[in-house]
Amino acid sequence: MNCPHYIDFTRECIRQYPAIIRNKDYSKCESEEYHKCIVFHILKSDFQCKYLNSCLNMFPIDIPEFYKLLNQDDMIYSYVTEPTSQYCLSKDHHTQCERYKMKEKGENPPPGLTPDGRFVDIEESIQKRQIVLKEIQ
Repeated sequence: MNCPHYIDFTRECIRQYPAIIRNKDYSKCESEEYHKCIVFHILKSDFQCKYLNSCLNMFPIDIPEFYKLLNQDDMIYSYVTEPTSQYCLSKDHHTQCERYKMKEKGENPPPGLTPDGRFVDIEESIQKRQIVLKEIQ
Protein backbone atom coordinates (compact mmCIF):
# COMPACT_ATOMS: atom_id res chain seq x y z
CA MET A 1 0.00 0.00 0.00
CA ASN A 2 1.26 3.49 -0.86
CA CYS A 3 1.09 6.63 1.22
CA PRO A 4 -2.09 8.61 0.47
CA HIS A 5 0.11 11.65 -0.26
CA TYR A 6 2.07 9.76 -2.90
CA ILE A 7 -0.01 10.63 -5.94
CA ASP A 8 1.00 9.90 -9.54
CA PHE A 9 4.53 9.08 -8.36
CA THR A 10 4.84 12.51 -6.75
CA ARG A 11 4.93 13.33 -3.06
CA GLU A 12 2.29 16.00 -2.59
CA CYS A 13 3.58 16.57 0.95
CA ILE A 14 6.88 17.95 -0.36
CA ARG A 15 5.16 21.26 -1.13
CA GLN A 16 4.39 21.80 2.56
CA TYR A 17 7.55 20.39 4.16
CA PRO A 18 10.40 20.50 1.66
CA ALA A 19 13.23 20.61 4.21
CA ILE A 20 12.26 17.41 5.98
CA ILE A 21 11.69 15.43 2.82
CA ARG A 22 14.36 16.97 0.61
CA ASN A 23 16.83 14.09 0.66
CA LYS A 24 14.52 11.14 1.12
CA ASP A 25 13.78 8.73 -1.67
CA TYR A 26 10.38 7.38 -2.62
CA SER A 27 10.90 3.88 -1.20
CA LYS A 28 8.96 4.51 2.03
CA CYS A 29 6.20 6.26 0.13
CA GLU A 30 5.72 3.12 -1.93
CA SER A 31 5.58 0.74 1.03
CA GLU A 32 3.82 0.06 4.31
CA GLU A 33 6.61 2.06 5.97
CA TYR A 34 4.96 5.35 5.00
CA HIS A 35 3.29 5.43 8.42
CA LYS A 36 6.75 6.10 9.95
CA CYS A 37 7.03 9.40 8.08
CA ILE A 38 6.68 12.42 10.35
CA VAL A 39 5.06 14.45 7.58
CA PHE A 40 2.37 11.79 7.20
CA HIS A 41 1.64 12.10 10.94
CA ILE A 42 1.56 15.90 10.77
CA LEU A 43 -0.86 15.91 7.85
CA LYS A 44 -3.25 13.44 9.51
CA SER A 45 -3.06 15.00 12.99
CA ASP A 46 -6.13 16.61 14.55
CA PHE A 47 -3.96 19.16 16.39
CA GLN A 48 -0.92 21.16 15.36
CA CYS A 49 0.90 23.71 17.50
CA LYS A 50 0.63 27.21 16.05
CA TYR A 51 4.44 27.30 15.76
CA LEU A 52 4.80 23.90 14.11
CA ASN A 53 5.79 25.12 10.66
CA SER A 54 8.47 27.50 11.89
CA CYS A 55 9.78 25.00 14.42
CA LEU A 56 10.19 22.30 11.82
CA ASN A 57 12.99 24.51 10.57
CA MET A 58 14.92 24.18 13.85
CA PHE A 59 17.80 22.85 11.77
CA PRO A 60 19.02 25.37 9.20
CA ILE A 61 17.99 24.51 5.65
CA ASP A 62 21.34 25.80 4.40
CA ILE A 63 23.09 22.79 5.93
CA PRO A 64 22.01 20.02 3.54
CA GLU A 65 24.53 17.60 5.07
CA PHE A 66 22.43 17.45 8.23
CA TYR A 67 19.26 16.65 6.29
CA LYS A 68 21.08 13.95 4.37
CA LEU A 69 22.26 12.44 7.67
CA LEU A 70 18.76 12.76 9.10
CA ASN A 71 17.25 10.94 6.15
CA GLN A 72 19.92 8.23 5.94
CA ASP A 73 19.90 7.12 9.57
CA ASP A 74 16.66 5.84 11.10
CA MET A 75 17.86 6.38 14.69
CA ILE A 76 18.72 10.03 14.01
CA TYR A 77 15.44 10.50 12.15
CA SER A 78 13.54 9.10 15.15
CA TYR A 79 15.48 11.26 17.61
CA VAL A 80 14.66 14.42 15.68
CA THR A 81 11.05 13.61 14.79
CA GLU A 82 9.71 11.93 17.97
CA PRO A 83 9.49 15.26 19.81
CA THR A 84 7.23 16.51 17.02
CA SER A 85 4.66 13.91 18.01
CA GLN A 86 5.24 14.39 21.75
CA TYR A 87 4.98 18.17 21.72
CA CYS A 88 3.92 19.75 18.42
CA LEU A 89 1.01 17.42 17.73
CA SER A 90 -0.16 17.22 21.35
CA LYS A 91 -2.87 19.56 22.54
CA ASP A 92 -1.92 18.70 26.13
CA HIS A 93 1.88 19.03 25.90
CA HIS A 94 2.66 21.66 23.25
CA THR A 95 2.86 24.48 25.81
CA GLN A 96 5.62 22.57 27.68
CA CYS A 97 7.91 22.80 24.65
CA GLU A 98 10.98 25.00 25.19
CA ARG A 99 10.70 26.39 21.67
CA TYR A 100 7.03 27.25 22.26
CA LYS A 101 7.89 29.06 25.51
CA MET A 102 10.55 31.16 23.79
CA LYS A 103 8.24 32.06 20.90
CA GLU A 104 5.50 33.08 23.33
CA LYS A 105 8.00 35.52 24.89
CA GLY A 106 8.74 36.91 21.42
CA GLU A 107 12.18 35.28 21.24
CA ASN A 108 13.56 33.23 18.35
CA PRO A 109 14.77 29.82 19.48
CA PRO A 110 18.32 29.03 18.38
CA PRO A 111 18.82 26.42 15.62
CA GLY A 112 19.18 22.95 17.10
CA LEU A 113 17.11 23.62 20.24
CA THR A 114 14.82 20.62 20.72
CA PRO A 115 11.37 20.82 22.33
CA ASP A 116 12.65 19.19 25.51
CA GLY A 117 15.32 21.86 25.92
CA ARG A 118 18.33 19.94 24.69
CA PHE A 119 20.58 21.42 22.05
CA VAL A 120 21.84 19.51 19.02
CA ASP A 121 25.35 20.47 17.90
CA ILE A 122 24.68 20.36 14.17
CA GLU A 123 28.29 20.57 12.95
CA GLU A 124 29.60 17.92 15.34
CA SER A 125 26.62 15.67 14.62
CA ILE A 126 27.50 15.80 10.92
CA GLN A 127 31.15 14.99 11.63
CA LYS A 128 30.40 12.08 13.97
CA ARG A 129 27.35 10.89 12.00
CA GLN A 130 25.32 10.73 15.20
CA ILE A 131 23.33 13.19 17.32
CA VAL A 132 25.65 15.19 19.56
CA LEU A 133 24.06 17.25 22.32
CA LYS A 134 25.65 20.23 24.01
CA GLU A 135 24.76 22.46 26.91
CA ILE A 136 23.04 25.77 26.26
CA GLN A 137 25.09 28.63 27.60
